[in-house]
Amino acid sequence: MKRSSLRGFGIACLLIGILYTGMNKFLPNTEAQSEETIADYEEKISELEEELKEAKEQILLLEKSNLVEEPEESETNPVTEEPPVEATSEENEEVVEGVLYIYSGLTPYEVSKKLEDMGIIQNAVEMELFLAQPQYSRSIQKGQFEVNSSMTVEEIANLITGKTKSPNK
Repeated sequence: MKRSSLRGFGIACLLIGILYTGMNKFLPNTEAQSEETIADYEEKISELEEELKEAKEQILLLEKSNLVEEPEESETNPVTEEPPVEATSEENEEVVEGVLYIYSGLTPYEVSKKLEDMGIIQNAVEMELFLAQPQYSRSIQKGQFEVNSSMTVEEIANLITGKTKSPNK
């Protein structure tokens, strides 16, 4: 080894030792602080655990009270349970509306993917296969079209191709 390399290494070790010693003198004692913070955290954890136990007890009480009430309601009027089920299924099926923009060079795949992304159709492949038929693929028109999720695939295809009724197969 060269002398200059050995000197550089020695100076580096000396500087590291000085810095390490200086850090201990000027930095506060982290061990004492860490013990205090640990104690604070342990107190907070125990408080939160108690709150969690209380919340679980309240949940159990509420569940027990709901279990007692539900059979009484169903026994008094069992017919009322069926219409709300139908109403909730209708509420879940919201009609999504949107404007479909078609420009020159758009393929049936891209059109169906846009419709699926908008939430108008559930299956882009079905729409793509429908639009790939010769009577539709060659007559897709440019423009903007108002579509909604209550429309069938055939209705959407007729709308964007300008056809008024479905072709006979």
